[in-house]
Amino acid sequence: MYIYIVRHGESTYNANPLDDTIDCPLTSNGIEQSIKLNSSSYPNYYSLIVSSPLRRCLDTIKLSNISCDHFEINNLFREIYGGCKSDLLYDNETISIEDDQQIKQRIQLINYYLLEKKQSNISNILIVTHADLIWNLTSYQINGETFGTWLNNAEIFHWKQI
Repeated sequence: MYIYIVRHGESTYNANPLDDTIDCPLTSNGIEQSIKLNSSSYPNYYSLIVSSPLRRCLDTIKLSNISCDHFEINNLFREIYGGCKSDLLYDNETISIEDDQQIKQRIQLINYYLLEKKQSNISNILIVTHADLIWNLTSYQINGETFGTWLNNAEIFHWKQI
């Protein structure tokens, strides 16, 4: 099973972090990035697309030319919550700020989720998510220093094969 990851298009929060709008939308640039997302370097059809429930991710995939057999919204793929309103779905939602241990637990749950999908004979998955989650998903350590992948808005890459 091949796993690809895409970061959502530019959001209003990416363009102006002072504009901490709840469940922030894409900017006009983010909309354009999402429309142009399909790249000949990557598949434009997936067995499964799994997305964060936040609007900027859902809109990114909706605006793209990418299609799938199955689409799933999954809270595991939300942005790592650090206290920004832009990562809330609605005004009275309460989420605790995630510490390193909680982030590691979520990454472990994501890896279990992906192994379950492999058992379902899914050939390729596209994960539509956020920069900080991508960095943590792809991170590894060398001599005690942590490295991860940082994607630009609406950038897609092949993460791994399992």
